[in-house]
Amino acid sequence: APPWADSTQIPPTVQAKLEEVGSTLSLDQWQALNPIQRFALIKLSRPSHENRNFVPALREFGLS
Repeated sequence: APPWADSTQIPPTVQAKLEEVGSTLSLDQWQALNPIQRFALIKLSRPSHENRNFVPALREFGLS
């Protein structure tokens, strides 16, 4: 199963990016996201991706 389908844990890349931008995300919040939203946060948190849209995505998803 892809990582965005797993709502039981927040992926390490997302956790690291959250720490980098000074934000937090509870497991309940992660579980409340739909798979497309989780996919977007995973994609935006990868080191190989330009991450300037991570914080706007958090805002759009009602997480900050």
